[in-house]
Formats: sequence, structure tokens, C-alpha cells
Amino acid sequence: MLRRVPFAHGPGAVPRRSYRRLSAARLHMLRRAVAARALATLPGALALLAIAAPRAAAHAAFLGATPAPGARVEAAPATVTLRFTESLNRRLSAATLVTTAGGRKAVAARVNASGTTLVMHPTAKLERGAYRVEWHTVATDDGHELEGSFGFGVQASAGAGATATDQSPLAGGGWAHALVRALFYATLLAFVGALLLAAVLGPRWLVPPALEDGEGALALDVGSARRRERGLTADLGLFAAALGAAIAVIEATSAARGVSAGALRDFLLANPAGLARVGVVAFVVLAAMLSARRPRVAALAGMAALGAVVASGHADSADPRLAALAADWVHLVAAAVWVGGIALIALVWGRGLRNRGGQARSSVARHVLAPFGTVALPAFVVVAVAGTVNAAIELGSPSALWETSYGAVLLTKIVLVIVLALASYLHAVRLRPRLLNANPHPPQRLEQRHWRLVRSEPVLALAVVGAVGLLAAFPLPPRQLDAAAQARRSAPACDPCPLPTPAGDELAVAGQGGSTVVAAWIRRGPRGLTGTMRLLDYRGQPSSASARIPGALQAPCGPGCQTFALADAPDVLRVTVGERRRTAIATLPSTWRAGATTRARALLERAERTMRRLRSVRQIEDVTSGPGTFARTRYTLQAPNRLAYVTDGGVRAVSIGSRRWFRTGSGPWQTNQAPGGAPFRTSAFFRWSPYATAIQLLRRHGRGRHAIVDLALMDPGTPVWTRLTIEVSSGRVRSEQLIAQSRFIVHRNFDFNAAVSITAPRGAIRAD
Repeated sequence: MLRRVPFAHGPGAVPRRSYRRLSAARLHMLRRAVAARALATLPGALALLAIAAPRAAAHAAFLGATPAPGARVEAAPATVTLRFTESLNRRLSAATLVTTAGGRKAVAARVNASGTTLVMHPTAKLERGAYRVEWHTVATDDGHELEGSFGFGVQASAGAGATATDQSPLAGGGWAHALVRALFYATLLAFVGALLLAAVLGPRWLVPPALEDGEGALALDVGSARRRERGLTADLGLFAAALGAAIAVIEATSAARGVSAGALRDFLLANPAGLARVGVVAFVVLAAMLSARRPRVAALAGMAALGAVVASGHADSADPRLAALAADWVHLVAAAVWVGGIALIALVWGRGLRNRGGQARSSVARHVLAPFGTVALPAFVVVAVAGTVNAAIELGSPSALWETSYGAVLLTKIVLVIVLALASYLHAVRLRPRLLNANPHPPQRLEQRHWRLVRSEPVLALAVVGAVGLLAAFPLPPRQLDAAAQARRSAPACDPCPLPTPAGDELAVAGQGGSTVVAAWIRRGPRGLTGTMRLLDYRGQPSSASARIPGALQAPCGPGCQTFALADAPDVLRVTVGERRRTAIATLPSTWRAGATTRARALLERAERTMRRLRSVRQIEDVTSGPGTFARTRYTLQAPNRLAYVTDGGVRAVSIGSRRWFRTGSGPWQTNQAPGGAPFRTSAFFRWSPYATAIQLLRRHGRGRHAIVDLALMDPGTPVWTRLTIEVSSGRVRSEQLIAQSRFIVHRNFDFNAAVSITAPRGAIRAD
């Protein structure tokens, strides 16, 4: 059956001009036959994708540094060493050391990249203060660049936000880069699609001879369409090659922080990914040159260009590598047929049919859209299957779709593809048969719905390609980011260790064990709980206290540090802490909602906004440093700038703007300027986001308007651990537990928006 269709080649094929009389029934049979053959090949394709290959070299993700991010060191380090998971391009990788106290000032240092390390040698001894390292690296294996920063302190705190951060993929010129890539992908898919469709449907499928003497020929401007068709493939190819070359130069310039022949050589010719970028341009140029004389060879060159695109992207560093490369390549080839065909039809016929009558549009629908539909359907099936495999490899878990920025963009792309497929289904399967079989003329409303859907496809396809360009701007997909996090966790233990930043799948919590801070980094797996426990004294140094988790296997990992493994997964970890002759129990929550970080951060931001907008609130604060110490303070806040408090030691105070009043016991009131002269604002009283480097959603209690949630926050640079209890319906914070160096604090909030009046005490003595 397939050998006899009008678009076949070789002996037995129907003469090309016979497809003017192709009936709707024949088209339906053709569509089903092509779809059946495509579906028959899917099991083999999936079997190929299931073959696991050895792990590819992943992107050079940041592994750690000495001094550690956020650490305070007492002796000035002679070197600052950054460690990465893969080898670095020593000519294109660099770092800068700056001071952050008293203004940003660069510190002179020599920088050497060797293997997987980047070492900075300050030319003079570092003085006391806070420092920040800003790094930029290019991997030798895949040529991808990464940027980030972290801070440390010399005999001083590292400051807020000193822990390691990777720069956003859209920072600087990231948006422009993503837009250029989107334009490149759109042009390349249209070009390769033109080659493949010409090989399958014939070189004149876009403007078939049947339109010249069909029933709508008089209304059609076939000559203009044919002029647009001539040279379109070659023009698209040359444009795609120019864009590919421009992207390679832009990426090399970005990696080298400047334009030079040496940078181009190091970026494009020193690693497989760079050679793949060169290959994209070479294959596209070759395909454009062969498109007129050797169309089938040109189609193969176009497919090779898509393969080079895959080899220079995320798939080349995924695991399993062969499955990722195959899925991505098949996905792009099928997308070139489906999305590229939509673009070609829009380029050739979009303007010509804008003001044409129903007969002209029906002729194009019968002789152009209908044949294209025979290959568009199986191409969409392959796009969907290969895209699903590719997403599974990139994401690792479905929750990454809504928990990560990369997943959010991918989810947007998936939604756009579904909408595009739905539009194609409605106009090709539901409306077009009725349009073509109408006698004598189709209803105007039916025709308008059909062509409205057809016109929407190029816009949706362009949006899909835009999402693809945005995805390419991300240095690492979620699964590879997780692999980098696992590499950081498996790094050799230091002795003693600075406090680490929790990984995305870890819960960082702390509790009070007498006068000892008991902090834990907990991981949950199929075999129970595992993690690391740190004991800190009132100075924030490793404590000599002992700690035991009943039923857990524990092993030392340095002073005040232990690893543990627990076969079951209790809701709470009870740690028995031994301090000299005393014993205390520290209670740590160990149940949290995996993959709910985005939800937790949204709850935190809403709680901050809600608390800062209150007209008034009362708060009780309990503070202790350990057994035998306790202090309670009662606060009253009145927006926008009034505060009154009384301690259990008899101290009273009132603050109104930049002025404050205070008294002890029955003594006189005194008044002076607020410390530092900064006026008091109730909106500044509730600040948790700066101390939420890591955040997890612990659990939810109750239902409806009585529901509350618990959040766990951690900032390793301060360090401080915070637990918040928030009303879901109102966003109000009921209570806060804060654990920091030598302090254990509990806040309880109540009387929200109650009627209060805070006034300045009379007869105060000036104490300025």
C-alpha cells in the first residue's frame, strides 16, 4: 500500500501529477499506514533508549572550598582553594578575591587552575575582615561555563549570604543569549524539516503542481508562493549556519571574558563539546550546499547537524549517556518534521491565504496540509515519547517540574506542546474532513475555525522553541545538579568541618541539649534515616559533649561530629546529650515533605508580608543559654514605628521612631536616641528570609481555617536554625524557635491587630 502512494519513489509509484485527484479516503488510509509503521518502530527505539552506557563526564560543578563557604578562620589563609567535580580549562577559568567590609575592594592574588582545583595565592597577608570569592570556570570536557561566589571571614564573621551560590543562567546577558539560541533553533528546525519533508513527500510538496489547475487555482497566487518556496531551504540553512557561528563566538567570548584567537581555539577546539559546536555549523553549511542537487544526502547532513547540537548540550553529560543522546536526537529530528513543517507552511502560504476565498484555502488544505498530516502525526508521537524519556533523564523525579526553575521552564514547554498538539488535532482530524467533504461549499464559520487554528500553530511553535532556548541557558538540569550535590556529600570529611549548606534533599535542624547545640543534616531513604550530627558549644566550636541516638549506628567524623544511620524513620529524633555530669534530651523533627521547598519558601514570604502589615501584635520571648539561665521579655508592637517591652528583671523600654525611653525597677525614665540612630520600624521586626539559606516544609496540622504548618530554616553562615509555626489561612506566625550560638530563643505571638496604644513616658531624663 505504501509503495503505491503518490509520494513514493521508484518502480510502481503513481505518477506525481496523480495526487491532484487524491481522495479523502486515500489520505485517511495513507495517514493510518504511516502512523502504523511509525508506531511499529517505537518499541525498537525505546529498547535502544533503555540501554545504559557508562557515566559521561558531568559539568564541572562546584564541590567545595578551603576556607569553606561561610567559615570564620582565626589565621589568615595563605591560599584559597576551590574544588570542582571535573577538570577545568586553565586558560579560561578564573577567580577574584574582594573584601566586603567597608566597601568592595579587590585583593591582589595569583590564580592557577590545575586539574579539578582553582587555587588563589594572595600576594599579601589577608587582614581581619570578611572576604568574597567570585569564580568563573569552563570545563575541559564539555566546555560549559559556570559562575558563582562565596564568602569567608578572617577573625570575623563571613557576613550574610556568604555561602556558595551559583549565578542565575539569565544573569548579565543570559536573556539575550537565550533569545539568540531560540532564533537559531527555530531556523535550524525549519531548515532540517524542509530537507526531511522534501525527502519523504517530494521536493515540491509545499507548492504542488495540483494547485495550478485545481478548483481553487484561479483564486490562489501560486506564482508568489512558488517564488517564496524557491531558495527558502538554502536561505534557512545559511541563516542557521550564521546564527550557529555567532553563538559559538559569543559563548567563546563569554568564557574567555574577551575576544581573541586564543579564546576561540581553547573553547572550540580543546574539548568534544567545542568540536560539536563547530560540527553544527559545518553540517548545516554542507546540507545547504547539497539541498538542491543531492536532497537525500542533504537531509542526512541536516540530521547530523541536530546530532552535533545534542552532543554540545546537556545530554552529553547526562547519565545514562547513550539513552540521553539518543532520546534528545530522536526528539529533535521528529520536532524538525512536525514543528519545522508548520513553520514552512506558514512562511510559504501564511501571507498568500490571508485574504483569499474559501476555494483557495480548501485547495491548500487538500493538497498541502493533508499530505503533511500523514507525517506530522507519527512525528508528534515520536516527539512525545522521546521527550518523555529525555525529561525523565534530566529531572530525575516528577517533583523537579515544580520545584526547580529548569523544571518550571520545561513544564511550560510541555504545556505549549500539548496546546499545539490539541490545535493540530482539532483542525486536522475534527474540522478538515468536514471542510473537504462539504458540498458545494463549507460553512463560513467552519472554515474560519479551521484557519484560525492553523494560524495559531506557528505562534505556538515559536513559543515552544523559545522555551527550548531558555532551557539551553541553564548550566545543569535538576538531575545533574543533584548528582553534583551527591558529589559534595561524598567528599572526604574535614577535621573539624565548617557547617555545610544542606543539599536539596536534606533537612537541617537543631535542638537544645543542655548548653549544647545539637545540629543534624538528615537524609531520608528506603532504608531509613541517615545523616550527620554536629555538637557545638557556646562559642560555636565543636563540643566535647557526647551524643547518642537510640537504635542508630554512629561513627565519628571529626571533633564534635558524628554520622548516623537509623533503620526506621521516626517522626522525631531524640538525642541523649551528656555534658560533664548532666544529661539532657535534644528533640529534633525528622519528618518533612520532600520536594516542597518552593511551597515552603512561598509560605515564608507570605508570613513575612503578613506580619509586617499587622497594626499591632504582642509577643513573649523566652531566652536561655542552658540549665540555670532563663529570661523572659514581653513585647508589644504598634505599627508603624512603636515598641514597648518589659523584662522579668524589671526593665521597661519604649521605642518610637528614632527615640527610646527606658527605666529599671522604680527608677526614673530616661530617654536617648536609638542605638545607631536608625529609626525603629515594626516592619523590620520580622525578618527570616536572610536566614533561610535552606528551607523545608516539616508538616501540616489540622484542617481548614485551623490548619498550621511548620517550617525549618537554616543559615550556615551565621549560623542559626529557625522553626516557624504559621497559620495557613492567615499567614500569621504563631511561634518561632531560634537556635544560635549560646542562645536558645522561643517567641510566641498573639493578640494580632488588637487595640493597643504606646505613648512616650512623661518626665523622662535625657541621657544623650
